[in-house]
Amino acid sequence: MIDDVLDAGADIVRSGYRSGAFTPVDVLERTLDRIESRNPVINAMAHVDTEGARTAAQASAGRWACGAPLSPMDGLPVTIKDSVNAAGMPWRHGCAAFGHLADSSADSPPAARLKEAGAVIVGKTTMPDFGMMAAGVSSLYGITRNPWDPTRNPGGSSAGAGASLAAGIGFSSVGSDIAGSVRLPAGHCGLVALKPTQGRIPHTAPSTMRSAGPMGRTVDDVFDLYDVLTVPDPRDLWSLPPEIGPPVRNPLTPHGLRIGVLTDLGHGFTADAAVLAVVAEAAAVLRDAGAEVTAMAPVFTPSSDATSPIAGDPYLALDRLFQVRALAELQSIPPELRELVHPAIRQWCSPAADLHATDFTRDGEAVAKSAERMRAACAAYDFVIAPVLPVVGFAAEECGLDSSRPLAHCGFTAWFNQTGQPAAALCFGISDAMPVGLQVVGARFADREVLRFTKWLERSRPFTIAWPEFASTHTGGR
Repeated sequence: MIDDVLDAGADIVRSGYRSGAFTPVDVLERTLDRIESRNPVINAMAHVDTEGARTAAQASAGRWACGAPLSPMDGLPVTIKDSVNAAGMPWRHGCAAFGHLADSSADSPPAARLKEAGAVIVGKTTMPDFGMMAAGVSSLYGITRNPWDPTRNPGGSSAGAGASLAAGIGFSSVGSDIAGSVRLPAGHCGLVALKPTQGRIPHTAPSTMRSAGPMGRTVDDVFDLYDVLTVPDPRDLWSLPPEIGPPVRNPLTPHGLRIGVLTDLGHGFTADAAVLAVVAEAAAVLRDAGAEVTAMAPVFTPSSDATSPIAGDPYLALDRLFQVRALAELQSIPPELRELVHPAIRQWCSPAADLHATDFTRDGEAVAKSAERMRAACAAYDFVIAPVLPVVGFAAEECGLDSSRPLAHCGFTAWFNQTGQPAAALCFGISDAMPVGLQVVGARFADREVLRFTKWLERSRPFTIAWPEFASTHTGGR
């Protein structure tokens, strides 16, 4: 059922706050009611902070009544991913082995910025173990389901963020992205998301390849959250200085722009016909608008030199880096609790125990060389469009397209974490009643331009999204 407030859009909600037609307390209570009715279908909420949210909503209502909101986000219900520390809320990293940990005692940069902006953090969303699976499957939370079709996967690792937003729970959500983890759920669930330039959105622990990322139903929702999250924070040593110039949001017209179309990486899973058709539709819309659109050659054509770091599939070296990362987290868990970690993660990362530091160094060098190939291939264009993922989707209980490598289908997204480029996701097609995502990639530090260009594509989309209706007979969970 459509709610005339929750489904009206953030601008309408802010207008209602200004006029006194309703208050942040009213909107929160509607949001809590929606969680109660819809979350059993999708299993997207890891924790609902009812008391904390009500306290924040009441404070926001007082500010709006005085005409003194802290920001455009003031009073808007939002969610954050399980992995984003927030004082007084649990941090479980998607894993049953962490179920005994005490609640967080401090706010991470994204949570701190949201509170400073007056946003109402309703709770935390589900994710898979360690964030090392591009699917909504977790040893702790069970199966998170896609609102478009509960038998289908919402993607991951920001699985609950994607599912909750598509279900109309909250106006935006903070996810995190190490190989596509905000873009992939956006692709599965019909949303907009941004993996920013590394350092543009501060996060802890500091990372050169993982970023916090804003997710929403629209580009404007993502812009709202982006403006809040990009405030520098000294706790992230990669945190960038503030952007220069006014915060422009108007759509960036493609007339005269050079657009690369990347549909074949030269390795890994190839894109399905339905996905290719959506990318082709976007390319045609851009060409008709005056862009110079060029098909890109596969970036990773195998080298004839057997000693080359890209003689075979370049993703294998990156996958081993992820294996080492997962194994390090697994080994941080007391031995008697390790069996609680999802078996797909344990089995996938176990070969990393046989690697040496020299293997890790060689893999890092190989990944850096492959990332440079991707950066150089994109440098000839103002923007690159590509699939978000190679298929329209997969079953809710599956850990990915390759059960032995739960991140193997992230090829179109993962390399932009390595290059540090901003990359957005936008629904640009529907196939078999499911959303199909388009990825938009720009040069490093051009985050706002990527969002403006994505906004133009959003306005030029050849259909209007009709968000999924809910059946009451299907339940989420295990």
